[in-house]
Amino acid sequence: MPTLLTIVVALVVIYASSLAYVLLQNVRKAKKSGFPYVIVPWDQNHFLWMLSSVPLRPWLRKNLPTWLYDRVTLTIYGFEFYEGLAPYLQYAAPQGNDKSYALVTFGKFEIATRDPEITTEILRRVRDFRQVELSALFMARFGRNVLTSDGDAWARQRKVVASTINERISRTVFNESVHQTEGLLDEVLSSDNRGESNRVFDMMKKITINVISGAGMGANIEWKDDANEKPQPGFKMTYIEAVKHVIDNVTGPIILPKWFLANYPSFLPGYHNLNRLGYAVEEFPTHTWNLLNRERQRGQDAHGETRSNIIAQLLQANQPGDGEKSDTTALSDDEVMGNLFIFTAAGFDTTVNTLSFALVLLCRHPQWQEWICEEIDQIMPADSSQELDYTTIFPKATRVLACMLEVLRLFAPVIHISRETKVAQTITTSRGSFYFPPKTTVYLSTGMLHIDPAVWRNLNLAEGEEKSEHDELKFRPTRWFNPPTESQPIFQPPKGSYVPWSGGPRVCPGQKMAQVEFTAIFLKLFHQHRIEAVPMKSASGDLETRAQLESRLDARLKDSISILTLQMNNIYDVGDSQDKGLNVRLAKRK
Repeated sequence: MPTLLTIVVALVVIYASSLAYVLLQNVRKAKKSGFPYVIVPWDQNHFLWMLSSVPLRPWLRKNLPTWLYDRVTLTIYGFEFYEGLAPYLQYAAPQGNDKSYALVTFGKFEIATRDPEITTEILRRVRDFRQVELSALFMARFGRNVLTSDGDAWARQRKVVASTINERISRTVFNESVHQTEGLLDEVLSSDNRGESNRVFDMMKKITINVISGAGMGANIEWKDDANEKPQPGFKMTYIEAVKHVIDNVTGPIILPKWFLANYPSFLPGYHNLNRLGYAVEEFPTHTWNLLNRERQRGQDAHGETRSNIIAQLLQANQPGDGEKSDTTALSDDEVMGNLFIFTAAGFDTTVNTLSFALVLLCRHPQWQEWICEEIDQIMPADSSQELDYTTIFPKATRVLACMLEVLRLFAPVIHISRETKVAQTITTSRGSFYFPPKTTVYLSTGMLHIDPAVWRNLNLAEGEEKSEHDELKFRPTRWFNPPTESQPIFQPPKGSYVPWSGGPRVCPGQKMAQVEFTAIFLKLFHQHRIEAVPMKSASGDLETRAQLESRLDARLKDSISILTLQMNNIYDVGDSQDKGLNVRLAKRK
């Protein structure tokens, strides 16, 4: 009879052998792929590592030897934002290709690339490079949707969803954004606040939430109304609270089953968060069906007239035709639910974080704020009480758009775009042919594409602007304006080099809507005011210098984390605390 020790040793040997086999198989795949490769003897796909590695990152950086951390960090979600081009230059470049590398581990075979040619091909070939199955585990919790589907199911959903984001919606988004920004200005500029607040970024959240309510769900909310803050009878959360809580947990706990969330012990860490997530997961579908049924009833009462909001347009676009058409074009109830969640989550999270990064950057670089205001003064009506016309004003706000494009270049909401192969694929570029084995995960490194010196360094320098060795890392919106001799005024990046909204057939259908909302908020916010960071006082009572303030803002921008999208830490949910958030001032422009 084998002893217990013999059994344990045998199991350890079997487990170690299986890991070694996977590692050797991945080495073989890497050599066949034609890419440089990095060996990290670790399983980056292990569930516990995926949950714990992000919060552990600061500790690992501080305590691990540099040579070890530089490899381990490649297995931590979001490393691209922190490490920049370093992995490509450190590991890939010495092997002859500084644009891509394969990650050889005990887990899945993965390839990371910042090659625009490969990026273009992968985004173009939607049937060869599909959505990662793992993303569906997180993002399809409430139903299949245009983000997580593939093949014919995706094409059918895309057709319905894309038809809902039309000019009627853009006009509604523009008007609602202006109206909500007026509410922010009234609150911040009240006599109690004197134009200063550490809650401006929370107010940006409130603007985007209310815009989604009005332009998305047809529920127009006034700034001082608490309809988004108090749950309806029988609910623990409002619709928006449920969505927000799901977003905050979407990269991990969202996959936990309802029974686990409902029975998680109160004495264990994380109880409050998981308890609230349990309510959110339970109540979101009910909230959504209530909104859908309410809009259906409105349509019936109005004899079929469709309102200019997303939920109404989606219901109209989803009307089945006659005969077989009803089975091939209409969305199922599951798909309606899933796509409304994606609309809400993406529309809220992406927009508010882009706005927040933009405001901090303009506080840090006030010269660009003045540059934007010059344009606003030219296109806005002299009478501030005059209603703004979307069709007339939006196309003229090119500097505001350039500002948004530059923010998204440096702080792309999605740090990488992930795809995977079902069967082997080959891509041929100017660097040669590359082989992608079956079941390979490919990460298109968005942030790295956006700072490629070959594309972005010293691009479109305006008169008086000097060349800089690291210009591609700087916030400089003028790089988006072509010289007057060019046929197009706004710079069109080479294919595959700028993908904040993804690209190819799966480009984000909400791109125009996001641009309209950002522009409308900026036009109203900066028409008569400017924003500036309030200097802090030292323990001795001295105000920080301009250099110290700029250093503090730079640190704020760098202190960011990718949850659903990239966002700054500790800038939201400040409540009544005066020690949290970022204190800024809205001052009257002279």
